[in-house]
Amino acid sequence: MSKADIVEEIRRNDKLLSLPQALSEILEEVGKENFSPEKLGKIILKDPSLTGRILKLANSPFYCRLSEIKTVNQAVSILGVTTVKCLALSSSVLHPDRVAASSGVSPQTFFSYVLSVAAASEAIAKALDYSSVEEAFIAGLLHDVGVLFFLHHHPEKYGRIARHEIQAESLVDAERKMFGVDHCEIGGILAETWCLPQYVVDAVSNHHYPGRISADQQLEGIVALAVLMTGDKFSGYETGLEERLRAITEVSNQLGLSKEQVDEISSSILSRTIDVAEYLGVDIGNIEDMLVKANQEIWKSYLTIENLFKERQELSTNLLKEERERGAIEAKNIAMATLSHYLNNATMAIYGRSQLIRMMLKKNQQDRVLAKLPDDLEVMDRSIQRIVAVLEEMRELSPMDKKEFHSVSKALRIDDKIEGRIKKMESDTSWQSGVEMAPK
Repeated sequence: MSKADIVEEIRRNDKLLSLPQALSEILEEVGKENFSPEKLGKIILKDPSLTGRILKLANSPFYCRLSEIKTVNQAVSILGVTTVKCLALSSSVLHPDRVAASSGVSPQTFFSYVLSVAAASEAIAKALDYSSVEEAFIAGLLHDVGVLFFLHHHPEKYGRIARHEIQAESLVDAERKMFGVDHCEIGGILAETWCLPQYVVDAVSNHHYPGRISADQQLEGIVALAVLMTGDKFSGYETGLEERLRAITEVSNQLGLSKEQVDEISSSILSRTIDVAEYLGVDIGNIEDMLVKANQEIWKSYLTIENLFKERQELSTNLLKEERERGAIEAKNIAMATLSHYLNNATMAIYGRSQLIRMMLKKNQQDRVLAKLPDDLEVMDRSIQRIVAVLEEMRELSPMDKKEFHSVSKALRIDDKIEGRIKKMESDTSWQSGVEMAPK
């Protein structure tokens, strides 16, 4: 099956996701230029379940009303057309029979995840003073409608994805391999088909692609951050903790949220999800089981962070060891170059004096040789002292790489050390015996 086949299926299917008659009429009514709120209210009243949910949402703590909302028309006025439309969609699609049993995906697990993203989107929007918190909530509620499409229309194939029979690094990658298109794009197409606002369409389309979000698309950033903070709990294709934390930081910085705000929102997601499930009437399973899973996730995250910390420690130790080894080699190289310079100078001093003596002897200038001999012997003695000092220093530098710390500055202090050795030899003539006994 290809992307073209999926898109064509969406385009030609008038009963996509088996939407009820009342919802189809709602979508048709709000799409008219001469839209009538009164007529919309009458359509909603045809569906008792939808009527109850809309009134329940309008009277929920979410809107903090001072007086009870008793009529659908009042609820429509409070919630707004976009919210009513999206709520009608969510009340239809967030139903257990939309998730075919043959997919192997638990409806409760899936809806719990969806509601968590909706709750997180709401909390993020409030923290940002977003102009329409309810739109952020609904965008979060509908963000995975593309997954629901696959679960409803192609459950067996999606079951292979859920069972990880498709080799892939992520959920969207597995979907593209199976269908030629991922649930983000399908969700965007569905949102367009239902005539939702473009910013809602974009939020649904890009919720797994934070890199596509521009700075001025706040709703997209809100939903993408909510998805990152919640984590995919139903498919098993979870992003690595380190990568997810990095993405959370990037998106939250783009939105202008502080780390403290992100931490506060994250810690409140579970309780918010339970509240949302209650006032929307969505079955997300046993609350105690959810708490157990949440604790397991916390423990899993703790172990991951602990392992990352250990890996960082080992890496730091290895890098420090390598740095020390490089420092030792560099220091030794510089030291040996300095010592070679001393040897060369001392050798050339002796060689130069010997050549002058030979030259004067050839010219039968013995008297001149004898006159200069004390100075020549002084130069030679001084040069030999330097050679002996250099040899001793080279012997000390041999085990340099085994010391705990090395620095280039140690090698650069060779001048002082050589001079110190020479002064010591000048006051202690025992070094001469060492020279005399040295093998030729």
